[in-house]
Amino acid sequence: MTAQTSSRIVAVDALRGFALLGIIFAHFIYWYTGAGLPQQVYQMYSDAGSQAVSIINGIFVFGKFFTFFSFLFGLSFFLQMQSLQKKEESFVWRYAWRLAILGVIGLIHHALWRGDILSIYVPLGFILLFVRNISNRLLLIIALLLVFNLPARIMDVIHYFTQKPPTGNTPPSVGEDAQRYYDVIKSGSFFDMIKNNWQGLSTKFAFQFDSGRIYITLGFFMLGTYVGRKKWFENLTDVKPTIKRICKFSGFITLAPIVIAISLFAANQVLKLGWENNRAMLLLFNFLMDFASTAMTIFYLSGLTMLMYRIRWQKWLFTLSYVGKMALTSYVSQTLFGVLLFYHFGLGLFLKTSPAVNILIGFAVYIIQAIFARWWLSRYNYGPVEWLWRSLTFFRWQPMKKMQENADQLATNVG
Repeated sequence: MTAQTSSRIVAVDALRGFALLGIIFAHFIYWYTGAGLPQQVYQMYSDAGSQAVSIINGIFVFGKFFTFFSFLFGLSFFLQMQSLQKKEESFVWRYAWRLAILGVIGLIHHALWRGDILSIYVPLGFILLFVRNISNRLLLIIALLLVFNLPARIMDVIHYFTQKPPTGNTPPSVGEDAQRYYDVIKSGSFFDMIKNNWQGLSTKFAFQFDSGRIYITLGFFMLGTYVGRKKWFENLTDVKPTIKRICKFSGFITLAPIVIAISLFAANQVLKLGWENNRAMLLLFNFLMDFASTAMTIFYLSGLTMLMYRIRWQKWLFTLSYVGKMALTSYVSQTLFGVLLFYHFGLGLFLKTSPAVNILIGFAVYIIQAIFARWWLSRYNYGPVEWLWRSLTFFRWQPMKKMQENADQLATNVG
């Protein structure tokens, strides 16, 4: 492995590790719930710490890291496809099989937690297979249209002019589903949770389309694929000026919609304008939030990449690469921590800890994951779930221990 290739792998893994840190914050703040709760639950804690954490989460975390992770999935998709293409002619079928296995893992994970994203990634991964040969220009255009959630916002505009406004603030079915989910977390058994999660699978996909998250996810898949095609992470030195420009531009355009949205919100609160019930203003707020979230995700990605050019930052950021290299194992194990800490059949901390405390718990869990990942990868080639996924992909057990891999390579060379 060349130094340049090694640098590329570490940089991508470090970004993936940072994404998982953001994901754990986003999920732990509200007791690792994977779907909506009754509205009054979110208003239970009004202490300064919880209020501050909620505001920071809303502006800087919520909706930013599933996109961050999605970009890296698209980048990894391209790198893995490229690697498979060099090894075998039937790489498309191999990668389709790889996606199918990930789908099974995702469904198992969904049974444990309704917020699972893998079951969303898999069908979108198949779309990437179908568009793998389109031009870079077309790929980028489609990606940009999707990451700013234009399909969902166009549908919102159509509905605005063609449908009557709803009579109530929350449809009864939504409120009932939130209450059932609340009851399961609060007092349900392990099997009650699995049953409720399976029943919520269609609800999750409906939310993905209604909110437009599925379009945004696909768009970031395509952006990641585009960056992979352009070999930016293989030529980090050459593309530094480009990344620097993207960082500055995305930083500036992130501020504009946030400032506008905060100003409108403040005016509504002070002047009692009632905009929360105005459909046109809700459309505007949704557009501003989509725009800000996408711009901030790009700012995070480019900004962190810029920091990796600096030696003093590499020490800290490259530490995250251990978690990133075991991204699938780390992602799934976050769920094991979350449900065992907060749900009734575990320690039952649901509603007993505040959002401010939950962030500290989440950070502690991430530190445990980072320590474990570093220890594990010093002895083994893959994370446990990555090893199983890779073994099932190639229909043979992959060498797990580092010494085993060296021995296999030596035997191959001698043979």
